[in-house]
Amino acid sequence: MITDAGRVPIGRRAWIGAGRHGASLAPDGTIDWYAAGGLTAPPDLRRLLDGAGPALRVGPVREGSGAGRHLPATEMHYRPGTGIVETRSDGGAGRQLQVVDFVPAGGEGGVVRLVRALAGPVDVEVEVMVARSSRDAAPSGTGLVMDRLAVHAPGLFESAPLDRDTPRWRAVIRLDTGEEMAVSAGRETPVGTDQARRMLSDAEAAWRGWLGPVVVGGPYRAAVERALVSVKALTGPSGAPAAAGTTSLPRRVGSERSSDDRWIRVRDVARAVDVLARAGLAEDAEAAEAWLRRAVTEADRPVPTWLDPDGQPVPEPEELPYEGWRRSQPVSSGRAPLIDVGLIGAITAAVGASMRGPGGRADDPGPLSAAFDAVAEATDWAADHWSAPDAGRWEIERPPRLYVAGRISVCTALDRMARLARAANPLDLRAVAWQQERRGILSWLEADAVAADGGLRMDPGSEQADAALLAALPDGPWPAAHPVVVATVERVLDRLSSDRLLYRYSDQVADERSGPDLPDLQASLEAVRALAGARRWEEAHDRMERVVGLLEGAGPGLLAETADPLSGELYGNFPSTAAALALVDAALALEAGPR
Repeated sequence: MITDAGRVPIGRRAWIGAGRHGASLAPDGTIDWYAAGGLTAPPDLRRLLDGAGPALRVGPVREGSGAGRHLPATEMHYRPGTGIVETRSDGGAGRQLQVVDFVPAGGEGGVVRLVRALAGPVDVEVEVMVARSSRDAAPSGTGLVMDRLAVHAPGLFESAPLDRDTPRWRAVIRLDTGEEMAVSAGRETPVGTDQARRMLSDAEAAWRGWLGPVVVGGPYRAAVERALVSVKALTGPSGAPAAAGTTSLPRRVGSERSSDDRWIRVRDVARAVDVLARAGLAEDAEAAEAWLRRAVTEADRPVPTWLDPDGQPVPEPEELPYEGWRRSQPVSSGRAPLIDVGLIGAITAAVGASMRGPGGRADDPGPLSAAFDAVAEATDWAADHWSAPDAGRWEIERPPRLYVAGRISVCTALDRMARLARAANPLDLRAVAWQQERRGILSWLEADAVAADGGLRMDPGSEQADAALLAALPDGPWPAAHPVVVATVERVLDRLSSDRLLYRYSDQVADERSGPDLPDLQASLEAVRALAGARRWEEAHDRMERVVGLLEGAGPGLLAETADPLSGELYGNFPSTAAALALVDAALALEAGPR
């Protein structure tokens, strides 16, 4: 019987992906989340969120019978420098099995599983749990067809229900030492063993060739590679990475703090333009720029916080009838349309990097310079609406607030756009208006946003700290040594830290979500960058090593959204693009200092 997906910690899972396709892989060889139609399509394998849902396991036949069958010992890891997962299972009596999981390069689609008996003979079980509502699953040649998904294996599938209410199909194939076979899901036709070998070789070469230009070195190189691979695995043909591969995995078990992150967070794409370029992945940075250019040009004002891969609006949230991971609710598809006025800061940062071009000159434009007028419109909107409450960077739906971090970002965007406009035309009148509005925001910040201890508040109506300030301040109106910046960094770290990890904001902040949050990995890594900017190198490395240690202790090394500082267990949707980009950014910042 396939293991209950809820028992497997998020950090113990791997993610395989390429193009529009991706899948969650549990350590026992079970694929429990996969959508043949692409990341945002309805899932065909969904046991991750639905205990009665379909899943696909490939591994040694388990000893015993029924629910008491013994789970073979397994070891799962990524092949170095790739997004390819290798799982080794102990079949007992010295028998060993290897399963290599990957999504073929070149957009061929589907998931391929190359199975090899390292020490045989091994009876390999291809086990498909079928949804209780899906009664039309039927064998077809060397495959099993259920609803929208076909599973192919070199053996005949037979119905083998565990009980009256638990449909299951299985095929058992014996492999002697050195023998191989291929299993596939989401492909119309079977994949032969020789074909699977070629696909694997191509995929491995593609991954290693892609990582070749990466310039990040030092003690965090392995973590950086894993972070970059996860971002690439979530990036489709559009060039924009999804925020994560999953939906509704809770930031804390039992809380309502969950969302559908399979869509494109515009802020992530804007950050990818800068981070990927500095990491050495110029082509990927340019692809992200091209997507952002189209999105900003075609989207409404304000630019939405979330878009689909084609740059179109994301559907409104709809609850799904699944029990949830560890019974956490709600489970949903879609995103609520929320306004983040500070998003303009991230967008203009990407435009500024593009217009500087590879030579760093304003007259050497990159792809985003073609969207300058559209970004100017978005900047005008932010200038006109900065004093209206919004959801902020953390997308707190209710109640809206005047988040200080967002107003710093608007201030930064106005200054950046004025400089870019003047570089192209010293007489550009838009620059005059933007600088005038910037001075008004700066006066507001100095009058209403500074707390009694000299640091910045989350919003004028509270004394709470906000980790979003750490990301907003480096490009803000004050230099790094300014008393407001120094006091704010100290305030955030002092009030929101837990064992070198960082909460987004205090649980005293009303956000109408049940249950407290856990420390956020993106915010924790942005604390590293802030400390590096303050030249507090030892503290920065200490916090970086805490996060990297969590990844190494969890298993495959993928970043999720949050971490429990006591157990070290990771929670939330995964892999997290925001956290991955923050890790790379932090590693780049640390390279500037001693170690």
